[in-house]
Amino acid sequence: MRADRSPLRFTALARAAAVVALAAAAAAACAPSAALTTDDASRPGSATTVTTPEPSRRPAPAPSPVPNGAPAETAPSSTSTSSTSSTSSSTTTTTTPKPMDDKQLSAGEKGPEIALLQLRLFELGYRPGTTDGSYGPATVSAVMAFQKREGLARDGTAGPEVIERLKAPSGAGPLDASGGPRIEVDLDRQIAFVTINGVVSTINVSTGSGETYSVPGTNGTAVAYTPTGSYRVGLRINGPENGKLGVLYRPLYFTGGWAVHGSTSVPAYPASHGCVRTSYADQDWLFDQFPSGSSVVVHRGGVTTQAPITAGDTPGD
Repeated sequence: MRADRSPLRFTALARAAAVVALAAAAAAACAPSAALTTDDASRPGSATTVTTPEPSRRPAPAPSPVPNGAPAETAPSSTSTSSTSSTSSSTTTTTTPKPMDDKQLSAGEKGPEIALLQLRLFELGYRPGTTDGSYGPATVSAVMAFQKREGLARDGTAGPEVIERLKAPSGAGPLDASGGPRIEVDLDRQIAFVTINGVVSTINVSTGSGETYSVPGTNGTAVAYTPTGSYRVGLRINGPENGKLGVLYRPLYFTGGWAVHGSTSVPAYPASHGCVRTSYADQDWLFDQFPSGSSVVVHRGGVTTQAPITAGDTPGD
């Protein structure tokens, strides 16, 4: 008898095989496919649609809700930060000169306030030297000339009073501001107005002290005075001259032994033996502008009457 071929036995075996086949098929369907292509990944419902994105591709989180009426905070962008940094840098590296009103500017100082002082003096017709922000001898001389013309204390220092007056100066100018070249010496104020082609400059000078001095090489004495009157430049010496009373730098003689010349000492008061002293820098400028025959006017209180000159008076300083 062949029991293994009975219909019942066969049917049970077939069913068992079918169950095993269905289980294997279900397991295969649940496993991820290794053959997924790019196109498959883009299809909705594919396995990659639930894969967590890589950090570099993660979208920015949505902003948190902002309460009603409250301003939204915005993170500064790199452009904004760069702009702020640039502005800060500009602020710290750019120096704006401060107002000079409360300043006391004096010889030896440097800075933008000095440059402003020099520029203003130059605008007003003084000779402060190069506008370099350095309070040197030329600036001291120009400030002193300004003080003399304005009737202020003569110390060459630009204090609050000088700085205030620089805004609106009121000192009288020359008797004649036309034409030129002409040197007009004001004995009262110890300044000289230099007119060239109608342009007037004011410089610091020192003239005869009025004191009695001993004449070198003699037993006599003389009074140090600078004669008033209208004169002309005569002898010009292009260099230092050793006079009997001192050194005369590039002198422009205008009568007898009187000359306009450079000196190492041009104080705030009359100090010479009779000549008109100027600074070396001013004399270099004058010498090149004033040929023989140029006008020199010396006055006191606006009076240019010719003063009597004693025979033999030749100060030479």
